[in-house]
Amino acid sequence: MHVLFVEDNKTFADTMESSLRKLAGVDVTLAMSRDSALAALSNRFFDIIVLDLAIPTEDDALDIAPEHGQAVFYEAHRLCPGTPVYILTGSEPDEFALGLARYGNQVDLWGTGQPVASIVYHAKERADRLLDDLRLLASEIAVTDAVTIDTRGRNIQLTPEYKRILRVFSRLHGGVSCLIQSVGGGLSNARTLRVTVKDDQARVRLLCIAKLGDAEVVHREGEAFEQHVKLLRIGAATPLLKHIHLGLRGFAGIFYTLAEGYDETLFDVVAKRPETMVSLIEAAKSGMERWSDAGIVRTVKIREIRRRLLNDDALDILRLRFDIQMIGALEELEVRARVACIHGDLHGGNILVSTKGEPVLIDFGDVGPGFTCLDPVTLELSMIFHPDGHNLNIAHKLLPKINEWPNIEAYAVDNPLASMIDACRDWAHDQGGSDDAVLAAGYAFAVRQLKYDTVDADITLNLIKSIASRLLNSRA
Repeated sequence: MHVLFVEDNKTFADTMESSLRKLAGVDVTLAMSRDSALAALSNRFFDIIVLDLAIPTEDDALDIAPEHGQAVFYEAHRLCPGTPVYILTGSEPDEFALGLARYGNQVDLWGTGQPVASIVYHAKERADRLLDDLRLLASEIAVTDAVTIDTRGRNIQLTPEYKRILRVFSRLHGGVSCLIQSVGGGLSNARTLRVTVKDDQARVRLLCIAKLGDAEVVHREGEAFEQHVKLLRIGAATPLLKHIHLGLRGFAGIFYTLAEGYDETLFDVVAKRPETMVSLIEAAKSGMERWSDAGIVRTVKIREIRRRLLNDDALDILRLRFDIQMIGALEELEVRARVACIHGDLHGGNILVSTKGEPVLIDFGDVGPGFTCLDPVTLELSMIFHPDGHNLNIAHKLLPKINEWPNIEAYAVDNPLASMIDACRDWAHDQGGSDDAVLAAGYAFAVRQLKYDTVDADITLNLIKSIASRLLNSRA
């Protein structure tokens, strides 16, 4: 158990710190001022905060005042929502202390099945009661931290917050261990994992997909699931199971139930059994039809399609870095495009495939209104631009003719992945709204890839130029 102890009285601090360190499994960070406490909160994960309100602004300063401790409390509430704060007081609760009730709640932070209070008061003269409370909490947290995280020897880097999320989830579901496996290479900071929870007899209790990341990002994904993903037919997407977000220093995890046998991504299938791709793509398209069927076709400028993947500020940076001023005229062109709910990041790693050949969608962080041609175009081009496309030796089959991408007949001819290309492109044309909208989606995807180094920038720039040439010449 990691404790941040904020106290400026050296004698009392030394005594309490010594007592805390004698508790089994307790690690203590002592902060003797507002600034040192705020620095600690920014840099470390803590299970418990013990806070004396009357502290100075800096270590050894003489400006001791309760508002400095109050500042620490408010920052802890912002940075570490849900983390229990034990307030030490040497007097009766004042107006500030009485007003803290609105910040308090009861939450099961460690998967024990029992909620704990997020705000607790203790008088300094009865510090023994605080020690008793922390002794009990330390024993419970120790059980949670004893949950084993296995990786099959793979080097899967996890932050302390991510480890705690996985352990809490496993304990909540009767597990004493969990096996984690990365799903896709990914280009974002969030982690997507396949999690297998096992009990003390090594029996599988639960199989699921976890998305771990910034709490705001995970919260938006949960909202997107409730608002949009639930509308899809049963079996098209993984069902939402649990959202864990408190006591984690601003991080969170969202978990989705996964049936047995979904052990491959679409990238894996392309690499091993490309002949099965057409049926898989058709099934994925069918699973998302409730979104596309509710769409409407609008006339929009190409820049609106690009903005769904890359905002204007990011584009301005790329313009200067790569000297792509020529896209100004392209972005002003108007195209007919279907607008509906889309997945928004439909690369091959976000479609899992069962042993029965059934696809299911995962990762809903970008779900929302968009242009329907973006999903199939993203799926097709991810075979080149996503890290897994390279790691599985898929990209090299497509790169030789990448400049022909706007001309599907020239691009797909004699290509071993021609059926996959045709299936994705047919999906895009069936639902995209127009031929030009499909090309615009290719441009939007490609220009965003300039942010990354998965593919040589010159290749990406040539793709952008070939798409721009096709679109601009069609209007000449």
